[in-house]
Amino acid sequence: MNPTRGRSTTGDATADTREARRIEERLARVQDELRRTRSNVRVLTEQVAHLAEVADEAETRAVVAETPLADREYRVAAVDRDNHAKLLAEARDEVVRLERTRDELLDRLLDLEGSR
Repeated sequence: MNPTRGRSTTGDATADTREARRIEERLARVQDELRRTRSNVRVLTEQVAHLAEVADEAETRAVVAETPLADREYRVAAVDRDNHAKLLAEARDEVVRLERTRDELLDRLLDLEGSR
């Protein structure tokens, strides 16, 4: 018996094995989500770059044309660019959060492996 836990060492090993399996499963889910989110970041980065060019061109037309329509087109393009930039920032924040979660899970897994 393990005097500190009141269980046999065999029971502790079985519990640790189950815990390690749960951590590994969660780690796989986090890694899949991280892969998808990184892919989303790449797509959003390209979209923001494109929308920034569109907004810059629309701004130039608005300045040169000085018409309400050209000004409206610029505002719409700028809003699209800004909305996508916000989505990109959120996706990057999500990558950081997922990486932190992954690192914590790996640390827990290593602690379990070290206690065996």
